[in-house]
Amino acid sequence: DMLLQQAKQIRTDRSWLTEQLVALDVLSVYPSEANFILFRTPVGQATNIFNRLREKGVLIKNLSPVGGQLADCLRVTVGTAQENKFFLDSLSQILEG
Repeated sequence: DMLLQQAKQIRTDRSWLTEQLVALDVLSVYPSEANFILFRTPVGQATNIFNRLREKGVLIKNLSPVGGQLADCLRVTVGTAQENKFFLDSLSQILEG
């Protein structure tokens, strides 16, 4: 029962996080059925965004150095509500500035 409840919460949080990322018009967000979300940043900005998030204490995956179809892509794992909000707030600040 506990695992089913955790899976349900992750799905709910993933849906909310995806909606919030989609609302940031400069990102392209890819559908996900996993516990993470892949999104594409504006061209050439992924590593800078990744580094600035890391400076704020937000750790996500920078897939841009892989190149090819993953160029300019970052991947965030669905976390707790507080972690997700902190990530979104930090990302929004970086994108606005």
